[in-house]
Formats: sequence, C-alpha cells, structure tokens
Amino acid sequence: MRFFIAILLIFIHSQSFANAVFTVNNKDIAKTKILFIGFDQRDPYLRSPSFDIMERLRNNLKNTDLFEVIKQSAPPLNAGNASLAGKVEYPQVEIDGVPDFAKYAKAGIDAVIMAKFNRDSVGNVEARVRAYDILDQRQLFGKVYTASKDSYRKVANAISNEIFKAITGEKIGHFDSQILYVAETGAIKNRIKRIAKIDFDGENHRYLTSGRDLVLSPVFSKKRDEIFYVRYFQNRPQIFSLNLQNLRSDKVGGFRITNFAPAIHPQNPDLLLLSAIQDGNSDIYEINITQNAARRLTKDEGIDTTASYSPDGKYIAFASDRAGGQKLYLLTVDGYSLRRLSSGSGTYSKPIWSPDGKLIAFTKIENGQFYIGVMLADGSSERLLASGYLVEGAKFSPNSRYLVFSKKKGSWGKDSIPRLWVVDILTGHEFELPTPEDEGAIDPDWGSAN
Repeated sequence: MRFFIAILLIFIHSQSFANAVFTVNNKDIAKTKILFIGFDQRDPYLRSPSFDIMERLRNNLKNTDLFEVIKQSAPPLNAGNASLAGKVEYPQVEIDGVPDFAKYAKAGIDAVIMAKFNRDSVGNVEARVRAYDILDQRQLFGKVYTASKDSYRKVANAISNEIFKAITGEKIGHFDSQILYVAETGAIKNRIKRIAKIDFDGENHRYLTSGRDLVLSPVFSKKRDEIFYVRYFQNRPQIFSLNLQNLRSDKVGGFRITNFAPAIHPQNPDLLLLSAIQDGNSDIYEINITQNAARRLTKDEGIDTTASYSPDGKYIAFASDRAGGQKLYLLTVDGYSLRRLSSGSGTYSKPIWSPDGKLIAFTKIENGQFYIGVMLADGSSERLLASGYLVEGAKFSPNSRYLVFSKKKGSWGKDSIPRLWVVDILTGHEFELPTPEDEGAIDPDWGSAN
C-alpha cells in the first residue's frame, strides 16, 4: 500500500541525521482509505450494536491519523449513484462474496472491511468480519466476534487491532491496552496524588491508592494484576507493590535507604532496578524481591539514576552526571562494561528501551526547552519527537510504535495542568489521551491488555 512507502521514506530520512529535531507533517502522508460495509444495519435489533461498534472503530482509527474512514450507508444504492451530502456510494457486497477490486481501486479505495451481524438465541451479537486489500487483491483477515451488550467496546477494539496490524504491518495492536499514571487533583498548593489506571480509549478509569501518601512512578509488573510504585513512607520514598485485585500494598525489600524510580526486568518478575541514595549519593541497584537482596551496579561519585533494562536483560541504560552534565550511559548487567550512550548537547534523563530493543526514548532539556526523543540502541541517530513547556516520562507502547508522555502546554491556567499525550514515532502525529478533565496526569506507563 502507498502508506508503507511514505512511512519507510520518513524513517530512512530520519536515520541519516543525528541530534536533530524532525518535524513531520502528517498531512503529507497518504492516508489509507478504508470503506466499511455492513456496519449500518436496517434490522432494529442490530442497528444499535453495529452503530456502536462502527463509531468506536472510527474514533480508534481517526486518532492514529493514518486512515480515512468511509462508511457504506444502508440501504445501499446502485454502483455509481451519488448519495446525499455529495458522497459517492459503493455497491454492497455480501460477506462471503469477493469485492470487485478494479472498481474499488478506480474509486481510490485502499481497503474494504465487510461485516455481517446476527443475534444468537440468548441475545448476544455475532459479527463476521472480513478485510480486503484492494491494491494487492487479497484478503487481509477474516474473524468472527461474539459480544454481549456490555462488550461492544471490546469487540470494536479487537477489530481495530486487526485492521491496524494488517495495514501497518505492526505485530501488536494497542487499542485494548492500558495506561498507568499518577493522577493529580485538588488545590494547586495541596495537590493529592493517586495511582490511577485507565484503558487506552479512556474507559474504566480507576484510582488504585487513597491519596493519603505521596506516590510516584507506577510501573506494570510482569505478573498479572500487580504493579510497582514509589510511596513516601516513613518520611522517605520507598518501593511498594500493589495487587490490582484487592489493592493490598506491600513494601518491596527491607532496605532503609531512600530508593525511587523502579524498573522491571523483562523476563524475571522478581528483579527490579532502582535508584537508591546512600550517604548522600545516588547509585543504581538491582533488587531480587524473593531473596530480599540488593546488588549495587554503579559506584561513582556522580548521581546515577532512572535506569532501565534492555529487552534481553543484558544491558542497563541510565542517566548520570559523572562527567559533568547529565548524560545517558550504557552498562552491562554484570556491572563491568560501561560506556556513554548519548552524544548530543543538553541534559538527558529517564532512558527507556522499546520492547523490540531497537530504540531508547529519553527526556531532554536544551536551551530551556523540554523534549521527548528517541535514539537507536547504540546511541546514534537521535531524533526529538515532541516538545513543550514541560514534557517528560516517556514510555513505549507494547508494539514499540508509540510513546506516551506527560505534557504541560504552559505555566498558567489550564495549560499548566499536565496531561497525557501519545506520539507516533514514525509520523510524529500527537494526540491527547482521554483522562478525566479535572485531574492532572504524570508518570505514565503503558501495559498490554489483561
């Protein structure tokens, strides 16, 4: 499809220049035009669920800024007739039929999604869905979904994932993923911070902590229904785990030193990286939760902080001012091999690896401006993707395609309230996540669906 060519050219171009800010105009990228057929039902028992699913599909795909969505009206008109509002109608195709590829290609359609809805004996809705690539003249996927009234959203997200994967070539979709973050509410001088969790589409918002204690830096565990976070306990920050089912919170390790910025091991759920302050100096430690043991990885007079594992668990990226200004460094997990990772000017912090191991994201301050950027895992080809009055705390989506981060637009009024934003690493398209209007949002983490 045309879409692949545009994205490939952007990626190749961006890799040829290091330490530069790239502004990608997503309007120049040809959007994939998708025609949806069968989502506008005349049957009164199927009209509501088909409409609900279609609207959620439309919103999901619109946020990516990669697709142009066209919905076939019902009842269908004959091919070539004009519909109301000046739009062109396309011929209806049965779910088991094959589209007329030549006609759709002539009309500029890149993909067709066909659906047929039915109800079973207990009232559940069954949706049969087929997707076709018009230019390549092949079926992309065929699926059958069953949904009760309260799961139309889940079905719409699942269909969105299949469309996104089939057309972009990504292996994982993100529409059914979850976001963990710190929610800020209350008066400016007395902000209450609570750990919150929300689905990617803005549904199922839930507070996980009471707000009595200051909390920071929540991260998803490798164990189902568990997270880790920083809690100010006994007058100093400590790492705690939290069970998402019963909301029981337990202190991790019996360490009396101040510790913060947890990062989970990619394979071993018992291992955590953290920054710990002892005798006034911050170093990186690895904690084995089960053994209640800590291993010190850095021993330098500089401030070493915000470490993260590589996806294979062999390397650790962290920020340090050991050579003057704060830069990024790469350390083998055994602690013996160290080298500087970042090569640009400015102050770097909070490095985080992409799940596929190809990129490292970071926060950067240069000339008084805050940036979110990425570099290749060897430190080369730095690209700055987003900027603002304050942007920080980037985390990758499970498919490594997107970054979620916290952003303030300004210093006064609503612009001073931090919100969560997502940026597409390939296109530069940004959009805001739908968290509650009356709260600020910082320190996000991005997890897969349960």
